[in-house]
Amino acid sequence: MDAQWVLINDVHPARVTEFARELSIPPSIARILLNRGIDSYQKAKRFFRPSLENLYDPFQMADMEKAVQRLVRAIRNRERIVIYGDYDVDGTTSVSMLYLFLKQLGNPPRFYIPDRLRDGYGLSERGIREVASWGTDLVITVDCGITGVEEVGLANQLGMDVIISDHHEPPPSLPPALAVLNPKREDCGYPFPELAGVGVAFKLVQALCDALDLDPFWYERFLDLVAIGSAADIVPLVDENRILVHEGLNRLPGSEKVGLQALLESSGLRADSIGTGQVVFILAPRINAVGRLGSADRAVHLLTATSQQQAANIAAILEQENRNRRDLDEETFAEADRMVQDLYDPEQHWFLVL
Repeated sequence: MDAQWVLINDVHPARVTEFARELSIPPSIARILLNRGIDSYQKAKRFFRPSLENLYDPFQMADMEKAVQRLVRAIRNRERIVIYGDYDVDGTTSVSMLYLFLKQLGNPPRFYIPDRLRDGYGLSERGIREVASWGTDLVITVDCGITGVEEVGLANQLGMDVIISDHHEPPPSLPPALAVLNPKREDCGYPFPELAGVGVAFKLVQALCDALDLDPFWYERFLDLVAIGSAADIVPLVDENRILVHEGLNRLPGSEKVGLQALLESSGLRADSIGTGQVVFILAPRINAVGRLGSADRAVHLLTATSQQQAANIAAILEQENRNRRDLDEETFAEADRMVQDLYDPEQHWFLVL
């Protein structure tokens, strides 16, 4: 049986015909757009022709002004900054972007990524205490931290300011941070709440560039990392995400980052064949693998590498770890399959949990 599209018929046929004529597109496409809320020429133009001109003002995000003022002070006073990130692709691309940006401004930070098994997800007491032992003045979280009420309180007690940059659902009470950047905050007027963690961190970089009167090139050069992190985190590719991913993927084949070039080469991707599918199924598993089977620091070292040889060496490690990850997946599946054969009786069991 041939597959076929089944279209929702929630829009009046006359409106579909009118919109199709207005945009010079088939009625089936017009109906799909209308069902998605794209009901004007301007909305359709933004959908089909994503442009950086349509990015939102980062200062519309709650606490952005406070975050930027604190970071500018830290940069000018050469304070010790630590970026505290998650170990997945969204987190490691966020850490890499902010690390490279602050390094270019002359204040190279340190970064801390928790160990998946030892520390668990997000902020931890152990992580905060270790970061404090480095003499840290300011901690910036990326892709984590929104639920770390106690951990941020501990950081404050240890003399560190904290800026939270996250995109996960906020708890009823926000952490006692100096600034909490999260477009999902109920009191946040930012027009698009579905940014990935790297998207929120990008808005911080964009706002810093505006505050320091830097050319847009300073933040646009990180769109390749934003595209990878956003696509890998499976955020909806609409509105601002659509712009960021579209522009980032266009820049990816010619990226100036030797680590990304080494990753593309080791994964066998051609420059003309990189879309969200290649990011999700080819690039992302390789970056994720090092965090699942060891230290995710290696992913950041790759994405921030300055030497082609160093980048090639780390990319080879990611390739091997991804093969190890696949082998573990296959072994786990085989073990589960054996358990099903031995334990599962369809006459007695309604469901099975392994």
